[in-house]
This record gives sequence, structure tokens and C-alpha cells, in this order.
Amino acid sequence: MPVTDWFIIKSLTIPSSWVAVLLAILLTGIIVWRKFGKETEDWFSDAAILFLLVWKFSVVITDFEMIIDSPLSILYFNGGSIGVFLGLSIALSKLLWQFMRGIWQESELVAMLFSMVMLQSLYQIIMVLLNEAAPWQKIVTVVLFVLLATLTWLKINSSTTWQFQLIVLLLLTHIFVALIQPQGMLQTPLFVTGMFVVCGLLAYALTNKQHEFTEE
Repeated sequence: MPVTDWFIIKSLTIPSSWVAVLLAILLTGIIVWRKFGKETEDWFSDAAILFLLVWKFSVVITDFEMIIDSPLSILYFNGGSIGVFLGLSIALSKLLWQFMRGIWQESELVAMLFSMVMLQSLYQIIMVLLNEAAPWQKIVTVVLFVLLATLTWLKINSSTTWQFQLIVLLLLTHIFVALIQPQGMLQTPLFVTGMFVVCGLLAYALTNKQHEFTEE
């Protein structure tokens, strides 16, 4: 969903996408806490904070000359799409490293997949509420992501087959929604979903490898 609305707070102009990201992270954290407990929510919060910090301060990399000329501009800008991908890459790499080290059990894989689906679903729904688009585009987007979030809530603990299917369903749902949205397939949120899916599948593979090693 394209950004059409902006929020002005004193001298700071904030795009609706920033608001959607922050609200989606906050709401997902609350939902993860309610479903899996505080200990699981702690690692989600750590990953979210790491992402936000890298995203925010990556402006030093993307606009180094501007920061040199005006150091205080770091307070008003972020790294944009590059910062998003950089922040996600670091946060997701940390999660995968924890799986690789065997720090987490299978239950944490379930929580991670759950949080990815919820995070993207909530972001899409909030973006629909905050921005303008054709009514049918907004309705289709909300309905599909609400259904996906509901199905994930109900089935994420059912079996590993369902967990695998849900993460793939996230990708398929987002691809379909992207096709009917103005920006099409070339939009940052869809690439984010792609990163979520790759991370989820890698974590899934690492968890199975740990099980095979333990059985041997």
C-alpha cells in the first residue's frame, strides 16, 4: 500500500509507513506475549529494537555526506529501504545464529514464524487504515491478511506441516495482494516478506538438523 498520508509533529514530518511499522511491532509484541509468554516476547523485543536501531542509524551509511554537513539530521532521517533491508538482515541473522547454536528449542521456531506472519499482516492492515487507495484494494488487502492472521493463530501449534504451509501462505498471500496494489511487485514490504520466508525456512531446516544430530 503506497504512502499517501504524513503526520506532522512540530518540525518532524513522519510518513504513515513509519507509524505502521511501529504499531505493527508493538501489537505483535503484545500478541506474542499473550500467546507464548514473556520469555519468548523478550527475544522478539530484542530483535525488533535491533532492527529499529540499525534502520534508524543506517542513514550514516546511506547519506554520509549529509550527516557530516549536519550531524543533527541523524535525528530526523533513517536509512530508507536500504536501512530496512540492512536492519532486517542483521536482526534475522542474529535469530538464525541462535538457532544454529542450538540456543532455542522448536517452540521458539513456532513463535518466530508466528511473529513474522503477524508482523506483516498487522503492517498491511494498518497501512490500509492510514492511507488512501481504491476501496476494493483496501477491502481485499484487509480480508486476506485478517484471514491469514486468524489461520496462523489457530494452526501455528498444530504441526510442523502447518507451520511450513503458513510461512509459504504468507508469501503467496502477499504476492497476490501486491499484484492488486498500485506499487505492484516492486515494493519494499514484499521483499521483507521474502526475507521472512527465507529466514523461516532456514530456521526450520536448522531445527530439523539439530533433531537429527540429537537422535544420532
